[in-house]
Amino acid sequence: MTMLLAASLLLPSPLQAAETRAAVPGAPAPAAALADLGWLVGTWEGEGLGGAVLESYSPPAGGQIAGHFRLLKDGKPQFYELLMIAEVGASLEFRVKHFNPDMTGWEEKAEVVRFPLVAVDKDVWYFDGLTIRRTGPDRTLQTVLIRQKDGSTREAGFTYRRVSR
Repeated sequence: MTMLLAASLLLPSPLQAAETRAAVPGAPAPAAALADLGWLVGTWEGEGLGGAVLESYSPPAGGQIAGHFRLLKDGKPQFYELLMIAEVGASLEFRVKHFNPDMTGWEEKAEVVRFPLVAVDKDVWYFDGLTIRRTGPDRTLQTVLIRQKDGSTREAGFTYRRVSR
């Protein structure tokens, strides 16, 4: 995911450019509901950033889908994320908090990385800098725009297959 990473974890991506989209200032958020992403519920395993990734999503409840992410390299945790897809008005927002393997946080206590929904196509949800593309009934490609230390950006892709519902 999903997700924003430190530049030291970044590897070149085989993706074509512009898989992610940016918010347009003043543009209204597209209408969407949590039920549109209900297919994500379950556990997903795959590859990304040169390692093994895992994401799990809970069923929608209270206007949110909660989840978590893990990246392993050589069998060792690199970082974790707590994830949330939340209803915001008539649209959605993807939210993330990052943690080191010892559970120390990357963001300040009250800070959350937010990706508001900016567009929806058939089987594709474009959040600002994060794309979820359903590539089959039990497959997904997620792409995140990562800001590097020098200020440049790069897209990183994560391929997933569902392992349980």
